[in-house]
Amino acid sequence: MTIATLTGDNGILGKAAQAKEKTNAAGDLEYLQTEVLGIMAEYYTGDKSMQEDEYILTELGKKNGITANIAKGTVTYKNKEYTLSEITGGTQEKEQIEKNGLEEITLANAEKGSNEETLLKEQSVRAIITEKEDKTNKAVIPTGFYYVTGTPSTGLVISDKMGDDDNNSKKGNQFVWIPCSGTNGIPYEKTDDNGAGNHGLASYWEDYKSKQYYYTTTTTTGETITGWSDNGGSYASVTKYGGFYIGRYEAGVPRNTDFYADSEGATYHTNAKKNADAVLNMSPIVQKDTQSWNYISQEKAKKVSENMYKSSTSVTSSLVDSYAWDTAVKWMASDSKYSGIGMDSKNYGNYLDNTSITANTLYALHRYAGRNATGVANNKSDYWTFATKYKKGNMTSGRITLLTSIRDQYEFALNSYDDTNYNYYIYKELATGAADETKVKNIYDMAGNMWEWTTETGNHTTANGSSGTTFAVLRGGSFNYHGSDGPVSGRYGNSSTSGFNVSIGFRPVLYIK
Repeated sequence: MTIATLTGDNGILGKAAQAKEKTNAAGDLEYLQTEVLGIMAEYYTGDKSMQEDEYILTELGKKNGITANIAKGTVTYKNKEYTLSEITGGTQEKEQIEKNGLEEITLANAEKGSNEETLLKEQSVRAIITEKEDKTNKAVIPTGFYYVTGTPSTGLVISDKMGDDDNNSKKGNQFVWIPCSGTNGIPYEKTDDNGAGNHGLASYWEDYKSKQYYYTTTTTTGETITGWSDNGGSYASVTKYGGFYIGRYEAGVPRNTDFYADSEGATYHTNAKKNADAVLNMSPIVQKDTQSWNYISQEKAKKVSENMYKSSTSVTSSLVDSYAWDTAVKWMASDSKYSGIGMDSKNYGNYLDNTSITANTLYALHRYAGRNATGVANNKSDYWTFATKYKKGNMTSGRITLLTSIRDQYEFALNSYDDTNYNYYIYKELATGAADETKVKNIYDMAGNMWEWTTETGNHTTANGSSGTTFAVLRGGSFNYHGSDGPVSGRYGNSSTSGFNVSIGFRPVLYIK
């Protein structure tokens, strides 16, 4: 090896030094971003008489080793100068806001005495985004969150990570604004007196009641449904701020667990870890291209959803409630492009009868054995088995027949076959947000992929009148349903709050405090 190969900017040692310098610079920027997060939290909980940028720079300049230049809008740390926009992601955010025909209202530019100014004085509010063409269409950005893409009318996306983008490259948790005011808003389903209707909710239930299963009828366990109620939602928050946020993606397994997997060949875990008591101290992630958190009960999905922002002074996170779900469905259907989605969602989700999904990404395979019409012994039953590893590929159909000629391509926990009495099929479970075909108004997989737990529960009684199991409502269908039987409006009431299985996940919502 020559000296020239080792030294110089293009030599091995030179490139190694450059790589180390870039790594250190990235670490320094992350440090500054962390400091800014704390300063911004202080700003929004204190006196806002000073403009946000000036306040941040002033406070940064008080930190050891940091020099701030308020006039230039820069700070110097470890002999490197950074603009405040570099640190906060503000330049990218402002560019996106302008690109999408929007205006950002902050306390610095709000009209004096306006409702916007009043809201911006709340510690929970960072900014208000309005559409230039119709300023009645607006979204409130909570403190600690950042604009990503979209408009209030078409699906405005926020992230809890600075500089995040539409591809979720920064791995922030992303949420979509559901507008309940303005020209293109949808009235919130919940009213101040909890609404009306035979399940205690408002009128949207009536619009899709043909898509209910075990909701007003006797369950398979012999219990009778006597009523449904929902302790979720927040009429006060929605009325004050004009809307709420719903998870852009299905809830995903947190990355710091020993059962997280997002790569080819990773182990597919079932309930042993995903529903253990240890998860009660965890929080889900709402991010693109990760594994949906299935095999978790409604009771635990509710608790972990509440964990996400339990220390936040700006938002409350919770498991999605029926009010939020129905309002979101009506908002989707209000667009002529999606007008039929409530009755048949086949083309908008990962269902067994959707053959248009082309995502080349992480998925899990499930084998289902369906009995033939004849020749089945009495002790035979239909059953599921699961792929032992995650896959990547371009399987476009929601279900394919597992013919003998292709069985060797798939690895299942149980690979015995009884071709006399059974037909075998493969069903596909997608990673969260993996396919744009499942995106409606910037929300992914509300239709299909996973049934999703809600906070709506039913009072079931046994045939002799004694109290039975508490059941929770599932919404939106799943990968092993048809899009017409389990559309996004679908309501399924035959699952115990303590139950769990392969096709049930969940989704958090945010209400601004």
